[in-house]
Amino acid sequence: MPFTFFKSKPKTISEGYAQYTGSQIAAGGGPPGSEKFTESKKTTFGFSQAKDDFLMDIGAKDKTIDYYARLDDRKARSKAASKNLGKDIFGREASETKKTKSVKDKKAEERKLAIQKLRDEARERRRKFYQQKDIETLNIRQRLGLA
Repeated sequence: MPFTFFKSKPKTISEGYAQYTGSQIAAGGGPPGSEKFTESKKTTFGFSQAKDDFLMDIGAKDKTIDYYARLDDRKARSKAASKNLGKDIFGREASETKKTKSVKDKKAEERKLAIQKLRDEARERRRKFYQQKDIETLNIRQRLGLA
């Protein structure tokens, strides 16, 4: 195995960043923070950066120096996001989602209430009918002297 100055796969974030910084300086980019250093960075942004990070996370792609350089920031954002679970974008407790009823559901609910109302009215009419019938029966029995 030939001798290499850098480890092929850094084990810590600081090792990865050190290799990244060293490679930038070696490429003539200057020290970190200089314009040449930032101009010489060949990083991807947006969706492709997130896609690459995900692929590196799951091991489908070899981890690059850029991956290790972004890792601290990703961890911090992930922790902050997990603290805010269940909160809205302003940090307030998120309200429970209220399901809005569809027109079909509203009609079914109204129909159910109407049927219940009809049943209650019919039950009351039957009660009154049998009460009246019982009174009439009692009156007849009294007239006949059976009660």
